[in-house]
Amino acid sequence: MKSFFWSVIFILSSSHFYSQQNQLTTGSSEIVHSRLLNEDREILIHIPKSNGGKNGTVHYPVMYLLDGESFFNSFTGMMQYLSSIGKIPEMIIVGIKNVDRKRDFTPTHYVYWSDGTKDEQALRNTGGGEKFLSFVQNELIPFIEGKYPTAPYRMFVGHSLGGLAVLNAFVNHPSLFKSYVTIDPTVWWDNRLIMKQAKGALIKDAYADKNLFYASANTMDKKMDTIRVMKDNANANVHVKDNLLFRNILQQDKTSLLKWKWKYYPEDNHTSVPFISAYDALRFLFKGYDLEKDMDDPTLTGEYIRLHYQAVSKLLGYELKPEESFLNTVGYIHLSEKRYKQAYDIFRMNLDNYPRSFNAYDSMGDYYLAVGDRKNAALTLSKALEIQDNPDTLRKLQKLQSKE
Repeated sequence: MKSFFWSVIFILSSSHFYSQQNQLTTGSSEIVHSRLLNEDREILIHIPKSNGGKNGTVHYPVMYLLDGESFFNSFTGMMQYLSSIGKIPEMIIVGIKNVDRKRDFTPTHYVYWSDGTKDEQALRNTGGGEKFLSFVQNELIPFIEGKYPTAPYRMFVGHSLGGLAVLNAFVNHPSLFKSYVTIDPTVWWDNRLIMKQAKGALIKDAYADKNLFYASANTMDKKMDTIRVMKDNANANVHVKDNLLFRNILQQDKTSLLKWKWKYYPEDNHTSVPFISAYDALRFLFKGYDLEKDMDDPTLTGEYIRLHYQAVSKLLGYELKPEESFLNTVGYIHLSEKRYKQAYDIFRMNLDNYPRSFNAYDSMGDYYLAVGDRKNAALTLSKALEIQDNPDTLRKLQKLQSKE
Protein backbone atom coordinates (compact mmCIF):
# COMPACT_ATOMS: atom_id res chain seq x y z
CA MET A 1 0.00 0.00 0.00
CA LYS A 2 2.76 2.39 0.88
CA SER A 3 5.17 1.34 -1.88
CA PHE A 4 4.99 4.64 -3.75
CA PHE A 5 5.57 6.72 -0.64
CA TRP A 6 8.43 4.51 0.49
CA SER A 7 10.05 5.17 -2.88
CA VAL A 8 9.62 8.91 -2.38
CA ILE A 9 11.09 8.90 1.12
CA PHE A 10 13.80 6.27 0.91
CA ILE A 11 14.70 5.35 -2.65
CA LEU A 12 15.15 9.00 -3.47
CA SER A 13 17.18 9.49 -0.31
CA SER A 14 20.10 8.06 -2.22
CA SER A 15 19.17 9.99 -5.40
CA HIS A 16 20.39 7.12 -7.50
CA PHE A 17 18.56 7.31 -10.79
CA TYR A 18 21.44 8.94 -12.68
CA SER A 19 24.88 7.37 -12.75
CA GLN A 20 27.54 9.73 -11.45
CA GLN A 21 31.20 10.18 -12.35
CA ASN A 22 33.85 11.25 -9.91
CA GLN A 23 35.14 13.87 -12.31
CA LEU A 24 32.94 16.91 -12.85
CA THR A 25 32.97 18.12 -16.42
CA THR A 26 30.31 20.84 -16.20
CA GLY A 27 31.37 22.70 -13.07
CA SER A 28 33.31 22.62 -9.86
CA SER A 29 32.73 21.50 -6.29
CA GLU A 30 32.95 23.68 -3.19
CA ILE A 31 32.42 23.18 0.53
CA VAL A 32 30.29 25.67 2.43
CA HIS A 33 30.31 25.30 6.19
CA SER A 34 26.91 25.89 7.74
CA ARG A 35 26.76 27.11 11.31
CA LEU A 36 22.99 26.81 11.21
CA LEU A 37 23.09 23.13 10.24
CA ASN A 38 26.36 22.48 12.09
CA GLU A 39 27.87 20.65 9.12
CA ASP A 40 29.77 21.10 5.88
CA ARG A 41 27.67 21.18 2.71
CA GLU A 42 29.06 20.31 -0.68
CA ILE A 43 27.73 22.36 -3.56
CA LEU A 44 28.30 22.01 -7.30
CA ILE A 45 28.81 25.25 -9.22
CA HIS A 46 28.43 25.93 -12.92
CA ILE A 47 29.60 29.31 -14.19
CA PRO A 48 29.01 30.26 -17.86
CA LYS A 49 32.14 30.25 -20.00
CA SER A 50 31.90 34.00 -20.52
CA ASN A 51 32.43 34.35 -16.73
CA GLY A 52 31.29 37.93 -16.38
CA GLY A 53 32.17 38.98 -19.90
CA LYS A 54 35.30 40.65 -21.20
CA ASN A 55 34.86 43.72 -19.02
CA GLY A 56 33.22 42.00 -16.06
CA THR A 57 29.88 43.62 -16.86
CA VAL A 58 27.81 40.45 -17.42
CA HIS A 59 25.84 39.02 -14.49
CA TYR A 60 23.79 35.85 -14.50
CA PRO A 61 20.52 34.57 -13.03
CA VAL A 62 21.09 31.78 -10.51
CA MET A 63 19.35 28.42 -10.32
CA TYR A 64 19.48 26.78 -6.89
CA LEU A 65 18.98 23.08 -7.59
CA LEU A 66 18.10 20.49 -4.94
CA ASP A 67 19.35 16.89 -5.24
CA GLY A 68 22.39 18.36 -6.95
CA GLU A 69 24.22 15.05 -7.21
CA SER A 70 21.39 13.68 -9.38
CA PHE A 71 20.46 16.61 -11.57
CA PHE A 72 23.45 18.93 -11.85
CA ASN A 73 25.00 17.54 -15.04
CA SER A 74 21.74 17.10 -16.95
CA PHE A 75 20.28 20.47 -15.96
CA THR A 76 23.55 22.25 -16.74
CA GLY A 77 23.74 20.65 -20.17
CA MET A 78 20.15 21.64 -20.92
CA MET A 79 20.75 25.22 -19.81
CA GLN A 80 23.93 25.49 -21.88
CA TYR A 81 22.16 24.31 -25.01
CA LEU A 82 19.07 26.49 -24.63
CA SER A 83 21.16 29.56 -23.85
CA SER A 84 23.46 28.90 -26.82
CA ILE A 85 20.48 29.16 -29.19
CA GLY A 86 19.12 32.24 -27.45
CA LYS A 87 16.03 30.72 -25.82
CA ILE A 88 17.07 31.47 -22.24
CA PRO A 89 19.86 33.49 -20.60
CA GLU A 90 23.08 31.91 -19.48
CA MET A 91 22.78 30.96 -15.83
CA ILE A 92 24.84 30.07 -12.80
CA ILE A 93 23.66 26.72 -11.47
CA VAL A 94 24.16 25.83 -7.81
CA GLY A 95 23.56 22.14 -7.17
CA ILE A 96 23.08 21.42 -3.47
CA LYS A 97 24.21 17.90 -2.60
CA ASN A 98 22.30 15.99 0.04
CA VAL A 99 23.25 15.12 3.57
CA ASP A 100 19.81 14.09 4.83
CA ARG A 101 17.06 14.97 2.39
CA LYS A 102 14.23 13.71 4.64
CA ARG A 103 15.39 16.12 7.33
CA ASP A 104 16.11 19.05 5.03
CA PHE A 105 13.15 18.92 2.66
CA THR A 106 10.25 18.27 5.04
CA PRO A 107 8.88 21.44 6.66
CA THR A 108 7.32 19.64 9.64
CA HIS A 109 7.94 16.51 11.67
CA TYR A 110 5.29 13.99 10.73
CA VAL A 111 4.91 10.34 11.71
CA TYR A 112 1.79 9.33 9.77
CA TRP A 113 1.50 8.02 6.26
CA SER A 114 -1.18 9.47 3.98
CA ASP A 115 -3.53 6.60 4.91
CA GLY A 116 -3.35 7.60 8.59
CA THR A 117 -1.11 4.78 9.85
CA LYS A 118 1.68 5.75 12.22
CA ASP A 119 5.33 5.04 11.44
CA GLU A 120 7.61 6.77 13.92
CA GLN A 121 10.69 4.81 12.91
CA ALA A 122 10.38 5.25 9.15
CA LEU A 123 9.74 8.98 9.35
CA ARG A 124 12.11 9.89 12.16
CA ASN A 125 14.49 12.81 11.72
CA THR A 126 12.08 14.85 9.63
CA GLY A 127 10.93 18.45 9.91
CA GLY A 128 14.17 20.34 9.33
CA GLY A 129 12.89 22.19 6.28
CA GLU A 130 12.77 25.64 7.88
CA LYS A 131 16.32 25.34 9.18
CA PHE A 132 17.48 24.19 5.74
CA LEU A 133 15.81 27.18 4.06
CA SER A 134 17.47 29.40 6.63
CA PHE A 135 20.82 27.92 5.56
CA VAL A 136 19.98 28.64 1.92
CA GLN A 137 18.86 32.20 2.65
CA ASN A 138 21.42 33.30 5.22
CA GLU A 139 24.53 31.29 4.33
CA LEU A 140 24.44 29.79 0.83
CA ILE A 141 22.94 32.69 -1.13
CA PRO A 142 25.29 35.30 0.46
CA PHE A 143 28.23 32.99 -0.30
CA ILE A 144 27.25 32.65 -3.97
CA GLU A 145 26.39 36.32 -4.46
CA GLY A 146 29.59 37.42 -2.76
CA LYS A 147 31.84 35.29 -4.94
CA TYR A 148 30.22 35.01 -8.38
CA PRO A 149 28.78 37.49 -10.95
CA THR A 150 25.13 37.05 -10.03
CA ALA A 151 22.11 39.00 -11.21
CA PRO A 152 19.09 39.66 -8.95
CA TYR A 153 17.14 36.70 -10.35
CA ARG A 154 17.02 33.53 -8.27
CA MET A 155 15.26 30.29 -9.19
CA PHE A 156 14.55 27.36 -6.85
CA VAL A 157 14.13 23.87 -8.35
CA GLY A 158 13.24 20.62 -6.58
CA HIS A 159 11.79 17.18 -7.27
CA SER A 160 9.65 14.96 -5.03
CA LEU A 161 10.55 15.85 -1.43
CA GLY A 162 12.69 18.56 -3.00
CA GLY A 163 9.52 19.77 -4.71
CA LEU A 164 7.88 19.99 -1.30
CA ALA A 165 10.82 22.12 -0.10
CA VAL A 166 10.32 24.40 -3.11
CA LEU A 167 6.61 24.76 -2.32
CA ASN A 168 7.43 25.49 1.32
CA ALA A 169 9.67 28.34 0.18
CA PHE A 170 7.07 29.51 -2.35
CA VAL A 171 4.23 29.57 0.20
CA ASN A 172 6.04 30.69 3.35
CA HIS A 173 9.06 32.63 1.99
CA PRO A 174 7.92 34.02 -1.38
CA SER A 175 10.45 36.85 -1.44
CA LEU A 176 13.39 34.45 -1.38
CA PHE A 177 13.24 33.56 -5.09
CA LYS A 178 11.87 35.05 -8.27
CA SER A 179 10.83 31.71 -9.78
CA TYR A 180 9.87 28.35 -8.31
CA VAL A 181 9.93 25.01 -10.13
CA THR A 182 8.32 22.12 -8.25
CA ILE A 183 8.48 18.72 -9.94
CA ASP A 184 6.00 16.06 -8.78
CA PRO A 185 6.14 17.33 -5.19
CA THR A 186 5.19 15.37 -2.09
CA VAL A 187 2.19 17.52 -1.25
CA TRP A 188 0.51 14.84 0.90
CA TRP A 189 3.04 15.51 3.66
CA ASP A 190 1.50 16.28 7.06
CA ASN A 191 -2.11 15.91 5.95
CA ARG A 192 -1.60 18.20 2.93
CA LEU A 193 -0.48 21.06 5.16
CA ILE A 194 1.23 22.86 2.27
CA MET A 195 -2.09 23.03 0.39
CA LYS A 196 -3.86 24.56 3.35
CA GLN A 197 -1.08 27.12 3.70
CA ALA A 198 -1.16 27.91 -0.03
CA LYS A 199 -4.85 28.81 0.06
CA GLY A 200 -4.17 31.56 2.58
CA ALA A 201 -0.88 32.70 1.09
CA LEU A 202 -2.09 33.34 -2.44
CA ILE A 203 -4.51 36.06 -1.36
CA LYS A 204 -1.56 38.26 -0.42
CA ASP A 205 0.20 40.68 -2.77
CA ALA A 206 3.58 38.94 -2.40
CA TYR A 207 3.26 37.09 -5.72
CA ALA A 208 2.89 40.02 -8.14
CA ASP A 209 6.33 39.45 -9.68
CA LYS A 210 6.69 35.72 -8.97
CA ASN A 211 6.58 32.65 -11.21
CA LEU A 212 5.62 29.04 -10.47
CA PHE A 213 5.96 25.98 -12.69
CA TYR A 214 4.31 22.85 -11.28
CA ALA A 215 4.88 19.43 -12.90
CA SER A 216 2.83 16.33 -12.14
CA ALA A 217 3.88 12.81 -13.21
CA ASN A 218 1.64 9.85 -13.91
CA THR A 219 1.86 7.57 -10.87
CA MET A 220 -1.70 6.25 -11.09
CA ASP A 221 -2.93 2.71 -11.70
CA LYS A 222 -3.01 1.93 -15.41
CA LYS A 223 -6.80 1.95 -15.62
CA MET A 224 -7.09 5.32 -13.90
CA ASP A 225 -7.30 8.77 -15.50
CA THR A 226 -7.16 12.35 -14.22
CA ILE A 227 -10.96 12.63 -14.13
CA ARG A 228 -11.74 9.40 -12.31
CA VAL A 229 -8.84 9.83 -9.89
CA MET A 230 -10.58 12.78 -8.20
CA LYS A 231 -13.20 10.35 -6.89
CA ASP A 232 -10.72 7.61 -6.06
CA ASN A 233 -9.18 7.15 -2.62
CA ALA A 234 -6.71 4.37 -3.38
CA ASN A 235 -3.35 5.09 -1.81
CA ALA A 236 -1.50 4.38 -5.04
CA ASN A 237 -3.42 7.14 -6.84
CA VAL A 238 -3.45 9.85 -4.19
CA HIS A 239 -0.25 11.51 -5.41
CA VAL A 240 -1.77 12.59 -8.74
CA LYS A 241 -5.00 13.50 -6.99
CA ASP A 242 -3.12 15.81 -4.61
CA ASN A 243 -1.34 17.48 -7.53
CA LEU A 244 -4.71 18.11 -9.17
CA LEU A 245 -6.03 19.56 -5.92
CA PHE A 246 -3.10 21.95 -5.81
CA ARG A 247 -3.85 22.96 -9.39
CA ASN A 248 -7.40 23.73 -8.30
CA ILE A 249 -6.04 26.06 -5.60
CA LEU A 250 -4.05 27.93 -8.24
CA GLN A 251 -7.06 28.12 -10.56
CA GLN A 252 -9.35 29.41 -7.82
CA ASP A 253 -6.99 32.23 -6.92
CA LYS A 254 -8.36 35.40 -8.51
CA THR A 255 -6.48 38.04 -6.54
CA SER A 256 -2.73 37.49 -6.79
CA LEU A 257 -0.76 38.33 -9.92
CA LEU A 258 1.26 35.13 -9.80
CA LYS A 259 2.39 33.88 -13.20
CA TRP A 260 2.03 30.10 -13.11
CA LYS A 261 1.74 26.96 -15.20
CA TRP A 262 0.66 23.46 -14.12
CA LYS A 263 1.41 20.55 -16.43
CA TYR A 264 0.60 16.85 -16.29
CA TYR A 265 2.92 14.31 -17.96
CA PRO A 266 0.85 11.20 -18.80
CA GLU A 267 3.78 9.25 -20.24
CA ASP A 268 6.28 9.95 -17.45
CA ASN A 269 6.48 8.47 -13.98
CA HIS A 270 7.94 9.93 -10.80
CA THR A 271 11.56 9.24 -11.74
CA SER A 272 11.43 10.09 -15.46
CA VAL A 273 9.60 13.41 -15.21
CA PRO A 274 12.37 15.75 -13.91
CA PHE A 275 14.27 16.27 -17.17
CA ILE A 276 11.35 16.87 -19.52
CA SER A 277 9.54 19.08 -17.03
CA ALA A 278 12.68 21.13 -16.36
CA TYR A 279 12.90 21.88 -20.09
CA ASP A 280 9.27 22.99 -20.14
CA ALA A 281 9.81 25.08 -17.01
CA LEU A 282 12.73 26.97 -18.53
CA ARG A 283 10.81 27.66 -21.73
CA PHE A 284 7.82 28.90 -19.70
CA LEU A 285 9.81 31.08 -17.33
CA PHE A 286 11.82 32.73 -20.11
CA LYS A 287 9.13 33.01 -22.75
CA GLY A 288 9.84 36.23 -24.62
CA TYR A 289 13.59 36.13 -23.98
CA ASP A 290 14.35 34.96 -27.54
CA LEU A 291 15.26 37.82 -29.88
CA GLU A 292 13.40 36.06 -32.72
CA LYS A 293 15.55 37.65 -35.43
CA ASP A 294 18.80 36.45 -36.97
CA MET A 295 21.83 38.71 -36.62
CA ASP A 296 21.97 39.27 -40.40
CA ASP A 297 18.29 40.31 -40.57
CA PRO A 298 18.09 43.83 -42.08
CA THR A 299 15.19 44.61 -39.72
CA LEU A 300 17.31 43.94 -36.63
CA THR A 301 17.67 47.63 -35.87
CA GLY A 302 18.85 49.46 -32.81
CA GLU A 303 15.27 50.42 -31.95
CA TYR A 304 14.11 46.80 -32.21
CA ILE A 305 16.93 45.68 -29.90
CA ARG A 306 16.17 48.48 -27.41
CA LEU A 307 12.48 47.56 -27.19
CA HIS A 308 13.28 43.87 -26.91
CA TYR A 309 15.67 44.36 -24.02
CA GLN A 310 13.20 46.62 -22.26
CA ALA A 311 10.69 43.74 -22.41
CA VAL A 312 13.29 41.20 -21.27
CA SER A 313 14.32 43.45 -18.38
CA LYS A 314 10.68 43.53 -17.27
CA LEU A 315 10.52 39.73 -17.57
CA LEU A 316 13.62 39.22 -15.44
CA GLY A 317 12.92 41.98 -12.95
CA TYR A 318 16.17 43.86 -13.47
CA GLU A 319 17.81 45.87 -16.25
CA LEU A 320 19.48 43.66 -18.81
CA LYS A 321 21.68 45.20 -21.48
CA PRO A 322 22.59 43.48 -24.75
CA GLU A 323 26.07 42.04 -24.63
CA GLU A 324 28.79 44.13 -26.19
CA SER A 325 29.98 41.32 -28.47
CA PHE A 326 26.45 40.75 -29.78
CA LEU A 327 25.93 44.41 -30.66
CA ASN A 328 29.39 44.58 -32.18
CA THR A 329 28.66 41.65 -34.49
CA VAL A 330 25.29 43.03 -35.61
CA GLY A 331 26.81 46.47 -36.16
CA TYR A 332 29.52 45.12 -38.44
CA ILE A 333 26.99 43.07 -40.40
CA HIS A 334 24.98 46.23 -41.10
CA LEU A 335 28.21 48.09 -41.92
CA SER A 336 29.32 45.43 -44.40
CA GLU A 337 25.94 45.68 -46.13
CA LYS A 338 26.21 49.51 -46.18
CA ARG A 339 23.19 49.90 -43.94
CA TYR A 340 24.89 52.87 -42.35
CA LYS A 341 22.05 54.21 -40.20
CA GLN A 342 21.44 50.78 -38.61
CA ALA A 343 25.19 50.35 -38.04
CA TYR A 344 25.52 53.76 -36.41
CA ASP A 345 22.55 53.20 -34.07
CA ILE A 346 23.96 49.89 -32.85
CA PHE A 347 27.55 51.09 -32.44
CA ARG A 348 26.14 54.14 -30.61
CA MET A 349 24.20 51.83 -28.29
CA ASN A 350 27.39 49.95 -27.49
CA LEU A 351 29.14 53.20 -26.61
CA ASP A 352 26.25 54.28 -24.38
CA ASN A 353 26.14 50.91 -22.63
CA TYR A 354 29.90 50.36 -22.33
CA PRO A 355 31.57 53.81 -22.22
CA ARG A 356 34.86 52.39 -20.94
CA SER A 357 35.20 49.83 -23.70
CA PHE A 358 38.13 50.14 -26.11
CA ASN A 359 36.28 47.91 -28.55
CA ALA A 360 33.16 50.09 -28.65
CA TYR A 361 35.20 53.16 -29.65
CA ASP A 362 37.28 51.19 -32.14
CA SER A 363 34.13 49.89 -33.85
CA MET A 364 32.60 53.35 -34.03
CA GLY A 365 35.87 54.51 -35.56
CA ASP A 366 35.43 51.90 -38.28
CA TYR A 367 31.94 53.23 -38.94
CA TYR A 368 33.23 56.79 -39.38
CA LEU A 369 35.97 55.54 -41.69
CA ALA A 370 33.37 53.69 -43.79
CA VAL A 371 31.21 56.80 -44.25
CA GLY A 372 34.22 59.08 -44.86
CA ASP A 373 33.94 61.13 -41.67
CA ARG A 374 37.70 61.46 -41.00
CA LYS A 375 37.40 63.96 -38.16
CA ASN A 376 35.14 61.80 -36.00
CA ALA A 377 37.07 58.68 -37.01
CA ALA A 378 40.27 60.23 -35.63
CA LEU A 379 38.51 61.30 -32.43
CA THR A 380 36.99 57.88 -31.68
CA LEU A 381 40.11 55.91 -32.59
CA SER A 382 42.17 58.21 -30.36
CA LYS A 383 39.69 57.62 -27.55
CA ALA A 384 40.00 53.87 -28.05
CA LEU A 385 43.77 54.12 -27.69
CA GLU A 386 43.43 56.18 -24.51
CA ILE A 387 41.59 53.23 -23.01
CA GLN A 388 43.81 50.47 -24.38
CA ASP A 389 46.87 50.21 -26.60
CA ASN A 390 46.20 48.24 -29.76
CA PRO A 391 48.48 48.00 -32.81
CA ASP A 392 45.64 47.62 -35.35
CA THR A 393 43.83 50.69 -34.01
CA LEU A 394 47.10 52.64 -33.98
CA ARG A 395 47.79 51.71 -37.61
CA LYS A 396 44.30 52.90 -38.62
CA LEU A 397 44.81 56.21 -36.84
CA GLN A 398 48.31 56.75 -38.27
CA LYS A 399 47.10 55.97 -41.79
CA LEU A 400 44.31 58.49 -41.31
CA GLN A 401 46.68 61.14 -40.00
CA SER A 402 49.16 60.61 -42.84
CA LYS A 403 46.43 61.37 -45.35
CA GLU A 404 45.63 64.55 -43.47
